[in-house]
Amino acid sequence: MTKILISELDRIILKNSERRVVRQDDSGYVLARLGQNVDLHEHFTHDEIVKLIDAGEMSIEKNWHQESRAHARLLAGVNDISDLRDDEAEKLIRREFYVTQFLLREAADKSVKRTDECIKRVMRETFLALVDQDNRFDKSKKKEKNKCPERYPSPRALRRWLKAYESGSRDALSLRTRHRFSGNPISSLDSEIQKLVTKHAAVSYCQLSRPSVSHVYDLLKADVAELNKKRVASGLPEFICPAKATLRRKILKLNQFEVYASRHGVASARAKFVMVGTGLDVVRPLQHVQIDEFTIPLHTIANDLGLTEGISDEDLKKLKAERLKLCLVLDVASRCVLGFRISRRADAQNAIAALAMSVSDKSAIALAAGCKSDWPQRGPGSLYSPDAGGPFIDQGFRKAVTGLKAVYENAPAGISYLRGHIERIFGSIHTGLMPFFTGRAFNNVVDKGEYQAHKRASLLTTQLPQIFVRWVVDVYHHTPHEGLMGETPYNAWKRLTDQYGIAPCPNVHERRAIFGVPLERKLERRGIRVQCNDYQSDEIQEFRRLAGDVNLNIRFDPADIGHISVWFNDRWNVVPSIRESVRGVDLSTWQDAIADLRARHAAGARIYEHIVHDAIRAISGIAEDAMRRTAISAPRPSADEINRTEDNLLLGFEIVRDERSHEKPSGDILGNGIPVTSDKPIILPITSIGGEPRRKRKLED
Repeated sequence: MTKILISELDRIILKNSERRVVRQDDSGYVLARLGQNVDLHEHFTHDEIVKLIDAGEMSIEKNWHQESRAHARLLAGVNDISDLRDDEAEKLIRREFYVTQFLLREAADKSVKRTDECIKRVMRETFLALVDQDNRFDKSKKKEKNKCPERYPSPRALRRWLKAYESGSRDALSLRTRHRFSGNPISSLDSEIQKLVTKHAAVSYCQLSRPSVSHVYDLLKADVAELNKKRVASGLPEFICPAKATLRRKILKLNQFEVYASRHGVASARAKFVMVGTGLDVVRPLQHVQIDEFTIPLHTIANDLGLTEGISDEDLKKLKAERLKLCLVLDVASRCVLGFRISRRADAQNAIAALAMSVSDKSAIALAAGCKSDWPQRGPGSLYSPDAGGPFIDQGFRKAVTGLKAVYENAPAGISYLRGHIERIFGSIHTGLMPFFTGRAFNNVVDKGEYQAHKRASLLTTQLPQIFVRWVVDVYHHTPHEGLMGETPYNAWKRLTDQYGIAPCPNVHERRAIFGVPLERKLERRGIRVQCNDYQSDEIQEFRRLAGDVNLNIRFDPADIGHISVWFNDRWNVVPSIRESVRGVDLSTWQDAIADLRARHAAGARIYEHIVHDAIRAISGIAEDAMRRTAISAPRPSADEINRTEDNLLLGFEIVRDERSHEKPSGDILGNGIPVTSDKPIILPITSIGGEPRRKRKLED
């Protein structure tokens, strides 16, 4: 049993209703529903809470009701940093970086005071170190021309940030300014001009003759000119005609269903908007989490097919040898590995994927790798302290850490002992695991001698993930650790979680909002299409009837393409795929199923939807173990990579809905389908969660 830690200040959302903690004991918690005339109490064990969180039915927000955090949300106007636009969130993260760096220097050096001279010196040193990091790790990025260098904060600004940060319980939201209220919300147009703009937007544009915006704007200019003649005759100054963009914005504010109905007829509007269905002082677990990466000291054979049958030792030597990157997440208190990712690239995408794995259930991965022990270690940390490597100073990675409600703290450069725990496990990998294989790399040329590691590589790259999982779960976690006074990491985790408990993990929908790939897609009557899958719900179509066919921000999880998170109505909303068979399926399996159908059938063939579903289930069942193993080595795709593969995914053939099966010609090459070898994936319940607003609209002209 994993003990879940919940305080009276946490907000608990269970099936769209808020609960509070009334009593707790060793077995679980007694929760009461808020907003009821009569207190209704329910008891939940720790195991039941874990199951509800994993199913997406319960979410727990730490310290939600704390006075300082509530005050920070009041000033910021949002509940979470992920609710902000990317540019504004990056500003808050950068401000928090300067504030935390000063607080660290102030705590470590008693001579550091909050005087103008001292603040200028500390900020200058921090800024120069930050610029040096950007220069060292952004060499591959194309530099923007004529971009003004960022200035470090002034003493007055830093003191203002320090005061807000400390009074807001060190929440990044407390650093948000009130600049969002700048500007004049009242229109500068005269009331007579406003009447004319409203008239032409609501009447002239909404005609069955479907006049264009340019034509309606000409009518507006003619009316303004006629009005100016009367004003000149009366000795009054002339009005300036508003811009065409003003007329466009006025039209966009109208109800888009009514606008389309007035221009195309009610029947056409209904057809358009119809829904298409189907050495640190750490005592608690996760109090301090370290994350770092290193190059695996082993040359492996880059055989992407993973086939060794029929390949001789001489042929294996001719294949290309490579060294992979390992990004690992470690709990300092128990020395347990929370997750790791193996990749050919050391980038922020790999670091974000490792962070996501640290808060996810890894039981299936351990089982597929053949482990004898389980892998229960997971949870969000209170403090994450990576080094100053390029992947960890990336804004996307830092935003993911902030999304976990955790503190981000870079260990100072050149002081390796502050992250010695994770450096030690890298040493254990080098001395405890690598000697089992030929092709091992050594620390220096003296240790290497005349050993030619790249020529003696014998292990396939595709075998490496399973080997690391077996070593971590069955060997490392159950080996007495000197830093734990001879206790094993597994037993230390069990003892500490029983004693202190751990913070609850984000549920599947919250993980998608935090770690999902950000994309932008257009809302249509079929819903939203991503990777040739349509995602649809009643709520999104209700929003479409008001806003029209607009571009919306979404979050896409390559590990489960059955749902997406879409931003509308000022929050993140979970929208399911109309194809139930893809729920729980990862992106690679979906792309492999389409590639398999493309390879076996002629271009231009019409693939019926139930056959595609059978192919997905067949591939998922046949390669289930391999898919779970590669869950720690498959690269996390970027938004550009998803957009690029999506354009060519269904090129050459069409997936036809089953309702059109009567159109199937005789002798169809796919008439017999593909045998099914696995059950239908589990359908998770749908909830709504918070995020960041941004959408673009297009106006019919």
